[in-house]
Amino acid sequence: MHRTIKMGMGIAASLLLAGAAFAADVKVTGVHNCCPGCTMNITETLTKAGATNVKVEKQEISFTSDTPAPVLRALYAAGYAGKVEGDGVRQPGIRRNLADVKGKSLKFEGIHACCGACVAGINKALAPLGKTDIKAKATSFTVTSENEISADQVVKALRDAGFNARPAAQQ
Repeated sequence: MHRTIKMGMGIAASLLLAGAAFAADVKVTGVHNCCPGCTMNITETLTKAGATNVKVEKQEISFTSDTPAPVLRALYAAGYAGKVEGDGVRQPGIRRNLADVKGKSLKFEGIHACCGACVAGINKALAPLGKTDIKAKATSFTVTSENEISADQVVKALRDAGFNARPAAQQ
């Protein structure tokens, strides 16, 4: 019996060490982070998703996670994006073909816009595509253009500026 307990403890220790060996250090650069509201939102989002060692400095975020993919998905769902770096860590992609979602007026959800600087950043990123009706504290907005635009153009422009959003259900 003593040998069984000892062997079980050895297996448990091995599993703990193996889990620690798979923890990934992740860095995300180019993320929109203009104010304490952005910093607080990013920190809370990553922590709730299971990240540890979270550091948010200007447009750079770093964290550690045994499961970085869900943490990154949470960051993107909170309205942020950036260039992801880390061993074995992949950049979150666009889940569906947004090139098929087109129109002269497209609505988006899931954006982070806590202040005027966020709004200015979103408007600047999307200016080549059209005008927005985004307001501070909003989580959704509409892009209106004289020409037809696609949702993937909007998402790519937002991601290049450190933001993320998803198309709302189109009517």
